[in-house]
Amino acid sequence: MNPRVAAAWSFAALTVALSTDNPIYRGIVLLAALNVLVAFRRDETRLKPLLLALAIAATTSLLVTALFSHTGTHVLLRIPSGVPGAGGDITLEAIVFGVTTGLGVAAALAAAATLSIVVAPHELVGALPRALARSGAAVGTALNLIPGMARSATEIRDAQRMRGWRPRRVSDWPDIAVPIVLTSIESSLTLAEAMEARGYGSGARTHFGTTQWRVLDIAVAACALLAAAGFVALRVTGAVTDWYPFPEVTMPALNAAAAACALLLAAPLLAWSRGA
Repeated sequence: MNPRVAAAWSFAALTVALSTDNPIYRGIVLLAALNVLVAFRRDETRLKPLLLALAIAATTSLLVTALFSHTGTHVLLRIPSGVPGAGGDITLEAIVFGVTTGLGVAAALAAAATLSIVVAPHELVGALPRALARSGAAVGTALNLIPGMARSATEIRDAQRMRGWRPRRVSDWPDIAVPIVLTSIESSLTLAEAMEARGYGSGARTHFGTTQWRVLDIAVAACALLAAAGFVALRVTGAVTDWYPFPEVTMPALNAAAAACALLLAAPLLAWSRGA
């Protein structure tokens, strides 16, 4: 995937997901993002950690909203008032609102994940304008930090288990945490030395290769930006309205033009051939 197209698509998907609280539009964005990630992810990346993070974020949002928002008409459960914070009514409306909020969080995270799962960090850095070369290097390093630490943690955990290590209490976890921190520091020093050896900051940035824009790349970027602009315009003019399940759950309103804008985010799946 062309990194500039990936950035434009991610920006458009984030714009749509964060511009509405309607679960229908958020669900469309989430499905489009997941399909793009599955179809165009890099071979060395794994989707399981991302899916786990999405599930945790959505579940946390649901639990927090359900336990601490006591408004709504349909009471499902009543927690004793003596319980700090969570004491009160657990309502159907609060649960629905928690699901909607979790759906928005998951859609936004999946849209942003395109920049790290589909596009390699060095490709994203290379796509930035020359004036943002230094900022791009910092962003690329940050995007590569967590995947690198995850790989290091897996290797260290497996090595410790081969030595007979078994975590039985919290005090056992420093056996993993300390090597991860030391390995991260060593990797940072190695990266800094490599950048210095290549003359980083001594002159204008050079490129090993240039990214070519294809007709389909232009079409995908145009569709993504058009989808974001169209959805925001509908939101500003009032065609897409706010939706809240309080005080009683109602069916979210569906605007055909807004739904079409959200569906435009599936353009990569339609435009690019398999293996593009």
